[in-house]
Amino acid sequence: MKLIRPLLAVIVILAVLFTGALAALPYIISTDAIRLHLAQNISAWTGYSVEIRQPPRLSFFPVFRASLSDVTLSKMGDANIPFMAAERIEVEMSPLDALFGRVAFSETRLIKAHFTLSEPVDDLPQFVNTLASSSGRLGLAIRQARNVTAQRATNEQANDKQLQTMPFGRLVLENSSVGFTTRNTEQQEKVTEINASINWPQTTSGATVKGKAVWHGETAEYNLNIAQPLLLLANGMSQITAQISSKPLTISFDGRSNISENLFSEGAFSLSSPSLSESLHWLGLSSDASYSRRATEEDAFSIETNVSATPVRVKLADIVLNLNNMPAKGAAEIGFGKERPVVTGTLAFQTLNAVSFFHTATTLVTKVSEDEQSKSFNGYRYGPPRMIDTRLLNSADLDIRLSAQNATIGTAQMTGLAAALQVRDGQAIFDIGDAKAFKGSIQSSVKLAQTDTGKDNISIRLNAANVDSAAFLTAIGLSDPILSGQGNLSVTAETSPHDLHSMLQNARGQISFTLNNGRMLGFDLNDFIAKMKSEGFFALQRRDKVSLDFKRLDVKASLGDGVATLETTKTETIQGTLSLSGIIPLTDRSLALSGTLTLAQPEKEAADTGEATPPAPVATPETTELTPTEPPVPPTENLHFFVGGSWDRPFISPSK
Repeated sequence: MKLIRPLLAVIVILAVLFTGALAALPYIISTDAIRLHLAQNISAWTGYSVEIRQPPRLSFFPVFRASLSDVTLSKMGDANIPFMAAERIEVEMSPLDALFGRVAFSETRLIKAHFTLSEPVDDLPQFVNTLASSSGRLGLAIRQARNVTAQRATNEQANDKQLQTMPFGRLVLENSSVGFTTRNTEQQEKVTEINASINWPQTTSGATVKGKAVWHGETAEYNLNIAQPLLLLANGMSQITAQISSKPLTISFDGRSNISENLFSEGAFSLSSPSLSESLHWLGLSSDASYSRRATEEDAFSIETNVSATPVRVKLADIVLNLNNMPAKGAAEIGFGKERPVVTGTLAFQTLNAVSFFHTATTLVTKVSEDEQSKSFNGYRYGPPRMIDTRLLNSADLDIRLSAQNATIGTAQMTGLAAALQVRDGQAIFDIGDAKAFKGSIQSSVKLAQTDTGKDNISIRLNAANVDSAAFLTAIGLSDPILSGQGNLSVTAETSPHDLHSMLQNARGQISFTLNNGRMLGFDLNDFIAKMKSEGFFALQRRDKVSLDFKRLDVKASLGDGVATLETTKTETIQGTLSLSGIIPLTDRSLALSGTLTLAQPEKEAADTGEATPPAPVATPETTELTPTEPPVPPTENLHFFVGGSWDRPFISPSK
């Protein structure tokens, strides 16, 4: 009992002294000294000039913390545009270290800090070089690690045990932001609401970065693991795994990188997106803020590849791609050395929807009016797509070679497709060099561009050889085609469409096709002749189980001002020849044609007409050779008529 009382007294005295020391600590520790030491240590760690405009505020519970307001970091000798401006910085430190004038950070919090970069790809190596040139412990560690990296390059003995080990701590960013300028476009970008935690216990250990940020109105979560961050800062290679997850897209990387002046990364890369067009907008690849994103499942996209990347070139090998449930394999390369990115590559599809692929690759956005922009969020809105849009064609140059065992264009089925997609100089061209379709072969080209007046323009070229006309007409939307046979087709057309009506109204070009040994389904020639001779005005109706066999059908037409003008239409049959000419308006589906049916008369009818038989050739006195004469022309009967009405209900009016 006698021993307990002195012991309790000692404990009480120590408690009183400790409490008193804590109460007196704010008066003992000089805040000016703390501010000076903090500025010196931050400058030594980062290599930047530090300005702390307010004296620190100290708190002791639950940990000893110094809070500094209005802090800026600037490049040495350049305080015009601070590299970082923070509303507040909080550092956790040891009270004893502070008492004796020593400053060691265990955790640093940057609250509402804004970082200003001129261009991230260029500024990152500069920032690392600034850290390496600083006089602080981190600068010394980086310089030593660079010596180790250089020794490895010359095959000298060097290992990680030579790296300097020292504590680093934990860095936390709260509600911070980064502003930067995009490469080539000089467009100002800003990443906001950055909340991140950077854990790097000591310089020779691994580091992790976890957090969230907002870019273009979407929140993204990121997770980064760096195996050897000190070697990474020393221009060496480090194993890195990274994931970025957001609503527009998810990205992952597992490989190795360096962040020197010659940035380099290689490893396994994957990306998936529910809408490629929406992802491209979110990534800022559209420079026009009046574009709106178009959420759609028609361009869902994913890719897995082995990537090798530098600041000027990205190579993608062993690509496994899936675009709107169309899997493909291939390789590609992206170059950044020119005014626009240049993408080249090859893709081999098992099955390809050519319209969907071309639409996704070129028509990604919809432009909205100023009134609609005022109602949109962050310059973007969801809206109905235009029929065609070419305003992203200046964003990048593409040269993609495509092949597919099976392909479709609308309802048209093709095999053995060899095609190419090229985008350059403000125009996109989709070429089908060869494909088997409609029991024949086809070649086609579609070109998108802008006119000098800013209108969207589309040009089409189609050549088909030995194709089945019935299958072809069914594929372009005629469910009950009138022609059947094998033949050749050539189409060249150009239009500036905004909708289907304007597409037909503005169309101009040429169409020609030839069919041999075919049939005109539902057309009864004998009934047609009988009505022409016995009736006046009558409707031309298709008849079941009846057709007109023909030896050859030739059609040539021109397009312009919303009208198809028939220049040549001739059908040769055993009974005679049917010819048509005139115009077919494309918008109201009406007809304005004139026709002639030339029938060969039987010999008996020719004799009844009293026509003389041409004389036989005779010999002249000057020569014993016969004088050649023209072969006899068989007598014919011509029936003339007009065709009016509509495409689906034509009317015939006989004429003299």
